[in-house]
Amino acid sequence: MYVCVMRHGKAEPFKEGKNDRDRMLTEAGEQQCELMAALAKRWWPAGKSSLWVSPYMRACQSASYLKKYIDFDSFHTHQAIADGNLDVVYEDILSREKASVVCLVGHSPFIDKWAEAWTGYFVDYKPGSLALYDYDPFSGKAGSGKLLMYINTKAAQLLNRM
Repeated sequence: MYVCVMRHGKAEPFKEGKNDRDRMLTEAGEQQCELMAALAKRWWPAGKSSLWVSPYMRACQSASYLKKYIDFDSFHTHQAIADGNLDVVYEDILSREKASVVCLVGHSPFIDKWAEAWTGYFVDYKPGSLALYDYDPFSGKAGSGKLLMYINTKAAQLLNRM
């Protein structure tokens, strides 16, 4: 299975008295996600794809750009993605999912730590960036993966010119 992990685009700064889950993408964040989704369409692996997203507004907005370019067979939100709980993400999603490509849209620093748990290497996800893993859900406590590619939005700008 492939696992694609995307960090939401640049979001509004946290403001006292406003719920963190309601923070929205900035205009720059929307542009990042549009760019990344357009690029992802060019290399997206064949097969059934499933999209799992943090229920936070900025993650859902980011996922909407992926949905615009990629034909997902299913779409779900899950609180464990927002909480960064890899054990629950593994138990509820990765170990049960039947799609050949699972895309997770979440938050740093959680997704950075997931990458390290899967591969042994730290990935510093920047806003709007994504990574693709060749993932084995039955290897190790939370599965294991091989990082196939990581693309940040600056690299995506260069690649989209090609």
